[in-house]
Amino acid sequence: MADSVMGAFLRARRARLTPADVGLAAAGQRRTPGLRREEVAALAGISSDYYTRLEQGRPRVPTPAVLDALARALLLTGAERAYLHEIAAPRRREAPAPPRPATAAARALLDALPDTPAFVLGPRFDLLAWNPLGSALMAGLAERPPHERNLLWQVFCCPYGAAGNREPTASIGAQLVAALRTQHADRPGDPDLTGLVARLSASSPEFAAVWAMHRAGSPGEGELRVRHPQVAADTLRYTALALPTPGHHLFVCLSPPGVPSAFRQLAAAGS
Repeated sequence: MADSVMGAFLRARRARLTPADVGLAAAGQRRTPGLRREEVAALAGISSDYYTRLEQGRPRVPTPAVLDALARALLLTGAERAYLHEIAAPRRREAPAPPRPATAAARALLDALPDTPAFVLGPRFDLLAWNPLGSALMAGLAERPPHERNLLWQVFCCPYGAAGNREPTASIGAQLVAALRTQHADRPGDPDLTGLVARLSASSPEFAAVWAMHRAGSPGEGELRVRHPQVAADTLRYTALALPTPGHHLFVCLSPPGVPSAFRQLAAAGS
């Protein structure tokens, strides 16, 4: 499994580059976008046959030095480089641990943020806990079916979601998908992950397209575009902070002036 995942990752990263990106002259007509295999191999200082075997998922364990050379050749980010090392090294993997609920300390953090929507996210971006304004933002999370209490579902599948959140680059959707891959790099065959990806892909062509790009990253900061009749803002800034529980994050919306009061009115009305 690791080799096939690595092959798909290398192909996706190769396809996004042009000869000009890596200082090569474009020679001849190209039938497909991106660099050719032999160009990547030359840039990495390995043979074309060896690189082809890596992309094809044929049994081969590259050394850390080769992986670093490929990362340089493909202009990988730091997160992508770490992801490549993770998926390239086959090893005995433990069964995934059962989901862990939000801790008491994490829930206390939510209580300490009464003026802005905030959530505790699990490793697959399930919404594990939230404050009243977070529930108001998502139109009542406690009453939602379990599969809808997930930030990826809210971004990609909610019929009231804003299209800008699902852009393939520089969007909250693209960031979350990249982080989902990274957080599960050590167990790409996890059945819970596979099931989530299958459900989201079936419901959202945009999710399927972004997942196929094989990006890697981590939750961070960005913009959440809001479509809500009682919120006087089109865009909220957000930040995602890692919590001590592995895979858990605190997701906080940084509301512009005037928005918190609107959310408090929603929460008080029982929305």
